[in-house]
Amino acid sequence: METSSVQRAGGSIKQRLLLRFAAAKKIVGNNWRDKLAKHDPFFNTRDGEAYMRSVGQAYSDPKRGHVDRIETVTLALEKIAGIDGAEI
Repeated sequence: METSSVQRAGGSIKQRLLLRFAAAKKIVGNNWRDKLAKHDPFFNTRDGEAYMRSVGQAYSDPKRGHVDRIETVTLALEKIAGIDGAEI
C-alpha cells in the first residue's frame, strides 16, 4: 500500500467538513435540524439529535465536535441541499 504525505490546501479534514457543513446549512436554511430529522430517520433519534447538537457546537467552536459526527451530519445535510458531497 502506498501512502502520500501531500498536504491538502484548506486545513484539516475537520475544518474542511465544517466549511462544507456551513455551505449546506446555508442552502437548507435555519431549520436544518428539523429538516434533517424529517429526511433521515437516524436524526429523529436521541443519538441523531446528539450528533446534530455536537456539530452545531463544533460550528460555533471548532475545538469541539468529533470529526466522524461532523462527517455524518455534513453528508446527510449535503444530500438534502442537493450537493454532491462525494470527496471528503
